Amino acid sequence: MRNAAWIEKYDGEKVHWHNLDGYFKPIVTRFFIAWFATAPLIASLTKNYPSIFVLPFDWWILWSASLSYAIAFAIHAWKCPQFIKRYPTYLAYQARGHSPRWLVWEFFGCWSAIHESGRQKLESRVVEKKYAKETTENLVCREKPQVLERGTIFQFPHNNKSYDLTIKEDAPSEAVKDLFWEIFGRWTSSFTKTRLLIWGLLALAVVLVLWTVVQDIWFVISLLWAQK
Repeated sequence: MRNAAWIEKYDGEKVHWHNLDGYFKPIVTRFFIAWFATAPLIASLTKNYPSIFVLPFDWWILWSASLSYAIAFAIHAWKCPQFIKRYPTYLAYQARGHSPRWLVWEFFGCWSAIHESGRQKLESRVVEKKYAKETTENLVCREKPQVLERGTIFQFPHNNKSYDLTIKEDAPSEAVKDLFWEIFGRWTSSFTKTRLLIWGLLALAVVLVLWTVVQDIWFVISLLWAQK
């Protein structure tokens, strides 16, 4: 219970998947990966030629920061939902040119993969907004959406009742946009422990980098002080 309460306390919108993207841009990645690759060579030079190669900071601290970042990068690449990668914004989704019906498949993919509490929230939202309506009809295949003439339909259980999420080709654009953000919201808040682990690794990398900056500043100050 304590663990769940701690996670709930720190699991706000700021630590959702879509806010991680900026930390894995090429310019940031190149800095950490470049140092991770060259640090062993620099360490060898400073050890074998201490009178020539002198670093103003401990090389292994920045290397540790690079390692922490590399692990975070690998986990993010592996675990970040494909929906968030493909559609970071609604404009990105529109650019794909999908039929409105396609959102039923995206709803199904999300509904099938996320944790139980997220699934219940997704169900409640589409029912409350009347995108899904109660039905007594039993489709032949309930385990996946059905493409019918009257629309693409996915039937799911909610509160001991069955509901049909149906989207037609001529669905209103505002409804499509709203449903997109409902699905986006559930994906971006999914896999909480993994997200918090990535944020922890990034925080560690930042702290270690800042420590090397402090060492670098102190190195320069000590040189200036010695010249007085």
